[in-house]
Amino acid sequence: MSSFRVCALLTFALEIHATMQTNLSVRDTSPSAPGSSTSPHDAEPCLGPVTVLVVDDEIIIADTIVQILNRAGFLANAVYNGRDAIESARRNNPHTVLSDVMMPLIDGVEAAIAIRALWPDTRIVLFSGQAATVEILDRARAQGYDFELLPKPIHPTELLRYLSATA
Repeated sequence: MSSFRVCALLTFALEIHATMQTNLSVRDTSPSAPGSSTSPHDAEPCLGPVTVLVVDDEIIIADTIVQILNRAGFLANAVYNGRDAIESARRNNPHTVLSDVMMPLIDGVEAAIAIRALWPDTRIVLFSGQAATVEILDRARAQGYDFELLPKPIHPTELLRYLSATA
């Protein structure tokens, strides 16, 4: 692993740790809060927490994102490759899949296409910090698939705001 990659991972982990130490609150969901909801998934009636499948071959990133999401009221779990993502989605039908793009064996776009075939209404958000992502996404678009894309690394506060606001 390159020293740049290690530095980026450590920076990301430190940002996440700092965010978690401040007891991050995305928004006030108490019944008295204007526009409040009992779920971060405002687009549907509250039937329980929004389930998020986090997919990243960087275990520390996947596990840390799961911790952040769970603390914010989501019900998240992690897998570490595209093959396990497809299998987990098949079993659990998550509301949202948050997946890295660049992974060995089955990349995030291939996994997203397979998951979309299983569950057309599952929201799929891809994230990547690599330039090669554009080419992979272009191939998916050519097949009729258009997925949301976030930059990586993304600050935990921005990730929570994005997932909550557009759910």
